[in-house]
Amino acid sequence: MADIHLSFKKNGSEQIAMLVGELTRLSVTTIAKKDIKQLLTNPLVSVDLTKLSHIDTAGLAWLFYLLEQAKINNCQLGFVNLPLKLEKLISLSGVDGFLPVNMKSN
Repeated sequence: MADIHLSFKKNGSEQIAMLVGELTRLSVTTIAKKDIKQLLTNPLVSVDLTKLSHIDTAGLAWLFYLLEQAKINNCQLGFVNLPLKLEKLISLSGVDGFLPVNMKSN
């Protein structure tokens, strides 16, 4: 079974969340709602995808879900350090420019 883990750290006023593992149709349902709530309690959040080992279309859809939840919670959310496979998936899916992407985290 695919495994995904979400860890948190603070960088000044910004919260950084690190997604570690595989973000796939098998793992997105295992991400606890409490972790999502914890993530979105800060008004400024970066999600670091450096340690994402695999992602599929369900994982990409989950990133959009997270973005929607951030908007509902008045949280400015951005993604950093996208793996090349994710960049290709975004392009193939025709959603270039829809995810707020920063090149690197601080």
